Amino acid sequence: MKRILITLLLAAAAVAAVVLWRGWPHLFPSSDTDDLYRHYEHNDYVRATELHNFPVNDTLATDALLLEAATDSAWCELLADFGMPKSLIDRYTFNKKSLVSDGRNSITKFYMDKDNIKKRKSRKKTESRLVIASHTKRCICVFLTDEQKTKETISLTEIITGALKFERY
Repeated sequence: MKRILITLLLAAAAVAAVVLWRGWPHLFPSSDTDDLYRHYEHNDYVRATELHNFPVNDTLATDALLLEAATDSAWCELLADFGMPKSLIDRYTFNKKSLVSDGRNSITKFYMDKDNIKKRKSRKKTESRLVIASHTKRCICVFLTDEQKTKETISLTEIITGALKFERY
């Protein structure tokens, strides 16, 4: 009887160890996970994806957070969350083609305070994060870097290419 009890306890401990090992990131999010990701990770209408070592160009990679809205209303809420002007949200709501079809207006770029997504910061501040929003793809990419040179390179790369290239990998 004692042998069976010990065997069952060891088996239960092994199962618990496997469950904890597989579920650890979900049960105990690490400090590597961005607060913004945690805010949107369980939203049914916004898909949050952490991109580790996202390739900006051939020589530069950085961590980023990609937020993709599933519907137009979710996109408008996401824009409002990021402090976009009501006029821009109304323009998307009532005249979406003017933002989506025009290459010049299909992307919005700004720098946000990394502690308050509605607050804008200068690109030169270390506590700012570069944000690029694609109205065509209904997605927002937040680049999780404090390095000034990296933010400038990302910004210039996006201006030159004229479009976001968030490919899933």
